[in-house]
Amino acid sequence: MCIDLKSFYASVKCVARGYDPFQVPLVVAGPTRGDGAITLAISPALKELGIKNRCRIFEIQKQIQYNIAMPRMKKYIEVSTQIYSI
Repeated sequence: MCIDLKSFYASVKCVARGYDPFQVPLVVAGPTRGDGAITLAISPALKELGIKNRCRIFEIQKQIQYNIAMPRMKKYIEVSTQIYSI
């Protein structure tokens, strides 16, 4: 099994919110840091639109609507531990 860690954080957030990461554009970044915040991860749906991981929020085209989520490292560690235990 292979896990794409560049999308993992965004996929965990999507699933936690009941979203399909392949359908819902989601960015994991600190929204309180403004438009200059670096994205920690983006969902596969945003990758399909040509958005790159580790871009700044202001680099995402204005016409693209997306959800934004705060990073939660403890949650990502919990989920990855569950996956690796399988």
